[in-house]
Amino acid sequence: MGKQRLEPSPEDLDPVRQQIKVWRETRKLPGPMPREIWDRAVVLARAFGVCKVARAVGLDYTGLRQKVAKALEEPGLVTPTFVELPGRMVSEEALPAPSPRDPEPRAPGSIGTVIDLSTPDGARIRIQLEAGRGAEAAGIVAAFLGSRA
Repeated sequence: MGKQRLEPSPEDLDPVRQQIKVWRETRKLPGPMPREIWDRAVVLARAFGVCKVARAVGLDYTGLRQKVAKALEEPGLVTPTFVELPGRMVSEEALPAPSPRDPEPRAPGSIGTVIDLSTPDGARIRIQLEAGRGAEAAGIVAAFLGSRA
């Protein structure tokens, strides 16, 4: 799995920026921008953030944010993604016995998990969990995503 880029490159933005420029220079009457241009901007905004893309290609932030939100509501446009987290094999002998305060065993010296989430409207959250404390993450993620609806 490749590392996600936080900043769009000129190769990502230039085609959309050029399409918008040509459309603005060649249109004869005022009217809405063609859907295909919006669709390409929405794909970029979902990957890199609404604010960064709107600013970089010269679009209205609010308009792009609304298009991204609408795209998420349309069936078939959003597909769940599976993310594999790297794990570390630990023998059972190396695990400490669970205690009443710590029902999930942890490997000595193990580090926890960091979960970074972002939504198309730009909201972000980072969750840092101690090793063996994954059960809390589901509730935190559900609350975060539920508050964005």
